[in-house]
Amino acid sequence: AAHAAVELPPLSARLSSMLKSANECTARGLYQTAKWAAELANTMSESVSQEEVDAAILNAAQAAPTTPAAEVPICTVARTYFDLREYERAAHTLRSCDDDLPVFMRNYALYLAGEGKKEDGNSDLLAPLVESAAVNESLPKIRSELSARREAGRLDVYGHYLLGLVFSAQGLKVEATECYTAAIKLDPTFWGAWYELAALCASLTEAQDFDASNLPVDHWIKHFYNAHVALELHHSDRALELYHELDQLYPGSTYIQAQIATAHYNRREFETSEEIFQRLRKIDPYRLDDVDTYSNILYVKEAKTELSFLAHEAMSHGQYRAETCCVIGNYYSLKNRHEKAVVYFQRALKLNRAYLSAWTLMGHEYVELKNSPAAIEAYRRAVEINPRDYRAWYGLGQTYELLKMPLYSLHYYRQSQRLRPYDARMWSALAHTYRELSRWLEAAKCYERAIGLNQSDAMSTYELATLYKNRIANGEPQAAKYFEHVLNIHEEDGSTEETEQTVDACTFLAEYFKAHGDPDRAEPYALRLMNVGGKHKETAKSLLGTLSTQQGSSPGLGSSIDLPSPGDPDTPSWF
Repeated sequence: AAHAAVELPPLSARLSSMLKSANECTARGLYQTAKWAAELANTMSESVSQEEVDAAILNAAQAAPTTPAAEVPICTVARTYFDLREYERAAHTLRSCDDDLPVFMRNYALYLAGEGKKEDGNSDLLAPLVESAAVNESLPKIRSELSARREAGRLDVYGHYLLGLVFSAQGLKVEATECYTAAIKLDPTFWGAWYELAALCASLTEAQDFDASNLPVDHWIKHFYNAHVALELHHSDRALELYHELDQLYPGSTYIQAQIATAHYNRREFETSEEIFQRLRKIDPYRLDDVDTYSNILYVKEAKTELSFLAHEAMSHGQYRAETCCVIGNYYSLKNRHEKAVVYFQRALKLNRAYLSAWTLMGHEYVELKNSPAAIEAYRRAVEINPRDYRAWYGLGQTYELLKMPLYSLHYYRQSQRLRPYDARMWSALAHTYRELSRWLEAAKCYERAIGLNQSDAMSTYELATLYKNRIANGEPQAAKYFEHVLNIHEEDGSTEETEQTVDACTFLAEYFKAHGDPDRAEPYALRLMNVGGKHKETAKSLLGTLSTQQGSSPGLGSSIDLPSPGDPDTPSWF
């Protein structure tokens, strides 16, 4: 791996830096970042001696910046207001303070107060799907004060981070990127800035290009960032490689294990992902982070009993967590109670309006309820929150496909395919849409990509064979190749009964080899048709009669002809 050559500082030093970060983030109300740092510190502490832990705690305390004694009492009371979510009261209390900590607390309190009022503006709406013009009215004031401090060279790491949040909320990506980068350079151990920076990366190439010129190249926290970016951008193989390396360095980290489980989930390796989530539940049964992803796996596996148990458990551990509402929504969806599922996904969105999974899953429910306008709105809100969410793009494609609007469907399927170029389902969806548009050659290209990624995809193989048979000039040899592949898939599945696909394949192959003077290869397919019965039996009798004549009168025609194979360099290839 690229970072394997980087010399890591002693584990005790990394422990000290995580303890320091957890303490500083807790003091500023950045609880998610504090939790991340504290959990990692706890994992590290299990691999060092008690003496090293004691020394790390002391070093973390000594390294923490101090607040002027005159501002300590007022900061203390303001912090109590902040923790009680009296944000405007906390900001007012700190109005005259000028040190870094109270300045951050004052502006962060204003930011959270503005976010709360924005949500209150949305709360009167009948449903989360209605667009709201509500904005955080505190942003201009925060931006003005923090920008002035930055120009004066008085903005610390957390101030840069908060200014980045403001720029992000205002849609100013370049300015936000500059702020997060400045925060990282001031303190590379501050995970919050890395996390927000990753959210701005639209592609792995963009992340790498930006990385090369702006970020510290040798800090150990960057290993977590690289893995996180790979996972967020659906480069699951790379993410797994990086997280497994991190797992060797920090064994026992529930965060790393959850990320590995998510990567396997993204690769549709549900059994492996489920095993990891089950282990996590045993280690930390009250952990609700990523429980929605675990519920998605149980949903796909139609494990009603397990999903019911998980829903009850999540409800008892965190009734007012968005993840809990998502799990319950999945449970009702699996029971085909789609209206009830929508109710719980809406509850999740009332708790966290930016909760991506709830928007996407609610879109799925509206599709089931045949409420296409609501489904489209839900999916669109999902891609507004995260343009990298291929599931929402794919859902939009499916919805417009149901509405018989293939050009719109094509646009959204292309978006999902760009995000998931190695997912056969994306290529199959594109191929089907091209067929609807009578763009036969492009459809064939996409079907071939889908089959190349999933050799057992019987439906795509059958559709491609019929496409070559009926729509593409001189496509019979390719049609024969793919019809034979259809039969091979059927046999590999252990199926004994003939299907419509295998009957069509046998009929075409018998006719094809008969027409090309190869009765020996045609005969087995004709005999299979005899066993089907009905009209196919009559077709088979006629074919066998003709084949018998060919074999008797023209023995030289019985020599086998070769079909193109996928690995043959002479086989026409679209890619």
